[in-house]
Amino acid sequence: MELALGAMASLAPKLGELLMQEYVVQKGLKPDIESLSTELVMMNAALIDVSRVPPDQLSEVEKLWARQVRELSYDTEDAVDDFILRVAGYDSPAADDANVFKKIIRKATAEMKKVKNSHQISEKVKDIKKLSNHLAELRAKYTVRGVGANLAASTGIDPRVLNLYKNESDLVGIEEARNRVIRMLLKGTKDHAHESDQSLKIVSIVGIGGLGKTTLAKTVHDMLKKKFFDCSAFNSVGRTPNLAMTFEKMLVELDQKYKEADMARWDVERFCNELHKFLQHKRYFIVVDDIWDKGSWEAIKYALKDNNCGSRIIMTTRNFEVVTKAEEVYRLKPLSYGKSKELFYKRIHNQEGESLDDLSGEVSIKIIDKCEGVPLAIIAIASLLVDKPCEDWSKVYDSIGFGNGDNTMKILSYSYYDLPSYLKPCLLHLSIFPEDNILDTNGVIWMWIGEGFVHLEEGEGSLFEVGERYYKELVNRSMIQPTENQLYPFTQWFHIHDIVLDLIRKFLKDENFFTILGSSEQHASSNSLRREKKTGMPRVDKVRRLAVLNHDVQQISKDTMNIPEVLRSLNIVSSTIEIMAPLHSFRACRVLYIQESNVPPISLMHLGRLLHLKYLEINETHVDELPKEIGHLKSLQALLLINIGLHELPPTVCLLTQLMCLIIEGFKRLPANRMGNLTSLEELRLKSVVGQRATEDLVVELAKLTRLRVLTITFSEELEESLQEALVQSLCNMRKLQELVLSSKMSQLQGATVWEGWEPPRQLRRLLIQGITFSRPPGWVNRSHLPCLCFLSLNVYVVVEEDLDNLVRLPELCYLELDSLSWPPGYTVGTDGFKNLRFCRVGTAFKIHVGAMPRLEELHFGVFAGHARFEVNNMPLEQYPTKDVIEALDLGLDNLLSLEQVSVLVDCLGATTAQVQEVEVVVRRAVKNHPNRPTIEMDRVYEEDMLSDEDQETLVSQCAEQHIEELVDVLEWKDKPDALFTSRLMSYRRLQDAVITINCAGASMCEVEKVEAAVRHAAEVHGNHATIQLIRINTNEMVSSSNQEAAGSAVSNALE
Repeated sequence: MELALGAMASLAPKLGELLMQEYVVQKGLKPDIESLSTELVMMNAALIDVSRVPPDQLSEVEKLWARQVRELSYDTEDAVDDFILRVAGYDSPAADDANVFKKIIRKATAEMKKVKNSHQISEKVKDIKKLSNHLAELRAKYTVRGVGANLAASTGIDPRVLNLYKNESDLVGIEEARNRVIRMLLKGTKDHAHESDQSLKIVSIVGIGGLGKTTLAKTVHDMLKKKFFDCSAFNSVGRTPNLAMTFEKMLVELDQKYKEADMARWDVERFCNELHKFLQHKRYFIVVDDIWDKGSWEAIKYALKDNNCGSRIIMTTRNFEVVTKAEEVYRLKPLSYGKSKELFYKRIHNQEGESLDDLSGEVSIKIIDKCEGVPLAIIAIASLLVDKPCEDWSKVYDSIGFGNGDNTMKILSYSYYDLPSYLKPCLLHLSIFPEDNILDTNGVIWMWIGEGFVHLEEGEGSLFEVGERYYKELVNRSMIQPTENQLYPFTQWFHIHDIVLDLIRKFLKDENFFTILGSSEQHASSNSLRREKKTGMPRVDKVRRLAVLNHDVQQISKDTMNIPEVLRSLNIVSSTIEIMAPLHSFRACRVLYIQESNVPPISLMHLGRLLHLKYLEINETHVDELPKEIGHLKSLQALLLINIGLHELPPTVCLLTQLMCLIIEGFKRLPANRMGNLTSLEELRLKSVVGQRATEDLVVELAKLTRLRVLTITFSEELEESLQEALVQSLCNMRKLQELVLSSKMSQLQGATVWEGWEPPRQLRRLLIQGITFSRPPGWVNRSHLPCLCFLSLNVYVVVEEDLDNLVRLPELCYLELDSLSWPPGYTVGTDGFKNLRFCRVGTAFKIHVGAMPRLEELHFGVFAGHARFEVNNMPLEQYPTKDVIEALDLGLDNLLSLEQVSVLVDCLGATTAQVQEVEVVVRRAVKNHPNRPTIEMDRVYEEDMLSDEDQETLVSQCAEQHIEELVDVLEWKDKPDALFTSRLMSYRRLQDAVITINCAGASMCEVEKVEAAVRHAAEVHGNHATIQLIRINTNEMVSSSNQEAAGSAVSNALE
């Protein structure tokens, strides 16, 4: 059964601290608290054992006793916390978890004489002790049976799991299905199989849950979207669809411009009209995933009308009745035994076809057979067995209780019961999110911390690090699946399979862990919890956690939330509630989460009274006012305010000294000069910082935030050199930093060099800096300084071979985005270079050897069709035609074993039309011949600067000249930039010496010397260091500076 242990883990240390206080001794409470503490420890141990046993193997008495113990822990924690906050007031010091409790206790003891009603804690302890004695008398009757859980904790995500979800095209058994669906999409309709038919075509993929319908559809979508279509989108609908939200996400995927549009108040009709308008003349490819009912499917089809452009739609469903006669159907079948075995071994050993010993092999045959070819079941049970000794596999097989029913659900249920007790509430908590959502890993971990699910053990670092460990364990056990969000590649995401979601919501129905109100049904525990039992124990009818999902209601019924003062968590997602209880009535609330909802009456006026609140998120929901009393929330650990319709963040936010996570988006005025007060911050994300003064204040205040692990800031201003220096100084104090993302208005500086003074922490994993252009990649970007770096995005002026040598050796680098004006010609990536890179965007083409970039899936690179010389900020730059530095443009793309997508940017500067077309043909052929058949996009830049055939002949002639004689008129050239002189000489590639005649007529001496200096500089930076001779003529016609000024003044007077 679920039995997620309530508040036991956090309660034990609090009672231990309470025992040490003088007040407790004086009031004679120590024996009662000591006895209660001991009894709760014993109950907790029994509860852990019970939580490992399936509910059908427990008696009703055992179930009810366990529920009562959990409720007792909640009531006790509420009483202790309420007492501490009441006596401690609003001036509690900042600290972490257990430490903060100790400090508050010390202050509470000092202030005890001021509390008039201090006897309440005494009475409450005695009441709880009385109930615990009653429960203890019954505990001896209970015998717990079942296989114990493996509590071994892993410190990282098992790479075997990542391989299962990383690359859909490599999934076992998908090839045949994928190829069949592609043929169905690309061929003509049934009646016109050999004709060119441009009408809309729909292919429906139908099959039971867990077969991989979504994975198949996504694989086909990713393979075809850029090859044949103008735009594409992948959208999941789910069992309780919100069509407005579905259409909004669809528009954003179709075109990023909609990301900036305010669509919060659009109705379904307006979305349909917008989709009709946008798709009118486009060939689109859209996947509509996880349809459950005909009504939703018909509404979506109406929005996606046939535009006669050859568009395609894939729909996936478990329900064959949803499919219409106009659609082609692909019935997805279970895996064969051979493919099932291959997938099972791949999860166990990360190798295909590896066999086990005879005993384990015999058991595995029976296990694989019971999975019935369902990939989800195979992966789940393999993840369950991977860390267990082979001799225990038979026990697991016998314990699952396979039969004629749904074996997939039995496997997942057993996997759940096998979880350590600390993971169960974290998994159950995911039931509050709508079906088919992808979830931000960091955000969910902070919610777990706010709920009290994450607990520090002795020797562990921080709460968030422990939460990360919990997340990785759930991934390794295949209860959740890591995924990617192309819109936010620097963020870690995951999702939960809808069958697993069904499973945990079933547990919610049986146990009073979460009450969920949805648009189609209510998973409420109230009715089941109001049963009078023969044991004489009081009934349980307290709703501790409430989630309202995709639900429009006038008000939440009293049957659902009859005692608001015990509610610990309130979550409202994509819902409308017309009448809402005042916030201050939820005085025990730890988590308040409102996203994309319309709750007009909800007033934040009394927000400051929620003294237990630890997590507050308001996301894409309009709020009339954010009161200054928010500064009273001394327990608050995470504050997320995202596009709530307000422009100013109250300065009192900076009084929240226990705050560990602050995410602010959509505000124009921030208390930047007080941010340094938030010294407990571990994660800070600000979008955006507006104004020069706020920018200056913030970069200085950041120096005080020494605990930061994550720093993401968008500045609206340019970061001048002095600001960059201050920022670097502040970063030097952040020795725990793991992620740095900075964005600002593009700086016009010559190239940032102050960053060389920063020594980033070795644990830095993500580094993205936009708006600052470095002269070269900083010297510390190498494996000795940044051995953990996974994501890197920088803008630089020049990249040399040494820089690329450093990058290819970074052991963990998986995402690289490097923009530069100059690249080393023909750089070769050797064997084992970029060994973990999956995404690469660079401005040049590499020569790729066998064994290089073995995991690269997406490659964006540039090709130079012509020769160009130019100067930027007095730096002479030169690019050679790629075909001259990489023979026959043989880039070695076929050596990229995992390649799926290619994007090429052809630089046309200094090239003829024929040269550009030649490059395009060769690159397209190389991609087409790749065994993976990756998609390809090809675009041109500087097309307006292409050379005509006549220009090319002149250029070739110039390039061959070694000696030139030219005339330079000072009056014509005096205001020209130095780069123009450099570019002119650079066009003579073989130049050895030059005679330049300087016409001084009408010019001053200063102007003559300026032009001569520019010519000398151009000769110095020429690749051949050409000698130069300057000859002045018409010096007798020069004018003095004073005469020139007088002449200018006379002209000015005449004009006036």
